[in-house]
Amino acid sequence: MARTESTFREVNEVIARTAARFDADEADFVCECSDPECAHRVTAALDDYERVREEPTQFLLAPGHETPTVEQVIERAPGFQIVRKVGSTVERIVRGLDPRTA
Repeated sequence: MARTESTFREVNEVIARTAARFDADEADFVCECSDPECAHRVTAALDDYERVREEPTQFLLAPGHETPTVEQVIERAPGFQIVRKVGSTVERIVRGLDPRTA
C-alpha cells in the first residue's frame, strides 16, 4: 500500500513543479490512495498541495478513498481530502519513501 501511495505522490510532485513553472494557482493531481487501479483526479490549489507535503505522513485523496485502518482524514475540502497515516510502522515506511527527504 505504501509503495502505491508513494508512487502516486511522486507523480504529483512532478505535476506540482510543472504547474508552478507555469505560474498556475491549482492543478489536477492524482489521487494518492492505496488502490493501484485508481484513476481519480483531484483539483487542489498548489498552496493546499504544499500543506499536504509539509508532513511526509500526509496524502491527498479523492473523497471516500481513505483506508480507515491505516489513515485518518484530517481535512475535507471540496473535491479532495487530506489524510494522515497512523501507526508507527506505517508512518516509518511512508517517511522513508517521501521523495522530498530521499
